[in-house]
Amino acid sequence: MIPNPKHELKFRPNGTFRVLMMSDLQESASYDPRSLRSVEVLLEEADPDLVILGGDNCYGPEIQGEEDLKRFLDIFTRPMEERKIPWAHIFGNHDHDVELDPDRHQALYEAYPMNLSGHTGEGIHGKTNFVLPVKNQRGEIALAVWGLDTNHAVENLDEWIGGSMRKATHLPERPNPAGEWGMLYFDQLAWYHDRSVELEKAAGKKVPGLLCMHIAPWEYVTAQKNPEICVREGHYDEELGGMALNPGLFSLLLQRGDVRTICCGHTHMNDFDAEYLGIRLFWDACVGYRCYGVDERRGGRLFVYHEEDPTRVESRMIRTLGK
Repeated sequence: MIPNPKHELKFRPNGTFRVLMMSDLQESASYDPRSLRSVEVLLEEADPDLVILGGDNCYGPEIQGEEDLKRFLDIFTRPMEERKIPWAHIFGNHDHDVELDPDRHQALYEAYPMNLSGHTGEGIHGKTNFVLPVKNQRGEIALAVWGLDTNHAVENLDEWIGGSMRKATHLPERPNPAGEWGMLYFDQLAWYHDRSVELEKAAGKKVPGLLCMHIAPWEYVTAQKNPEICVREGHYDEELGGMALNPGLFSLLLQRGDVRTICCGHTHMNDFDAEYLGIRLFWDACVGYRCYGVDERRGGRLFVYHEEDPTRVESRMIRTLGK
């Protein structure tokens, strides 16, 4: 079923729709003031219609229960809430580190008035799987912003093989480096497929989409290894820490033909813009200042879509150091 979010997302009268994605805040209620200022700078410079918190929003090992998580959220969602900017979130591996029931964790986010995040229930892995339709000035669905929850860590897959998946996948020779921190499951892919078909039927055509995830699929590594062909601009000098296994997401996206833009986080030093098989592949460095990274690269990524051709996107990094 296509969701009806709390706040309608719509292209501006000038024909643009602006999405800001910022990942790896990795903060707690005992925060570095530079991290909060980084969020505020991004909002001021990006002037977004929608904000996506791209995972590792909190640093889970530091969160001491529900009240502590709520204190963190109050601090770092206030910039969006006070400005009345709609926002949504996806979970990263450190969000899954929080020792709190996932339903309650998600409910704390969704309780904020400007939060638009949807979620999936029993039978589908992850919580932060959602799609947000964006309408044009005629009230027609013209764009979709997707979120997929890349779940926790490779240890969650140990039961599949009756041993250590981390050890089993870290072979001396492999086409792509096996990641340790996340995975998509078939039920999530089926969920995306079914919602994608619903959107196509509702709109009468395929709806161009932006997909936001924390952990990158293997095809990102393919692009990174072939920079002279695939990378358009930006830094790609840190290992990407991709998914433990290839779940088939990229093949599914090509078959559906609607999502043509993906943005991921997780590793903090990459901020590149690449393209592989017609799908744009973006990275957004990190917004927080307590986590590791290159200060000059910290910030977030702005996407600008155009109503007359929502398949076309302009994107750039916004840096926050010293601002």
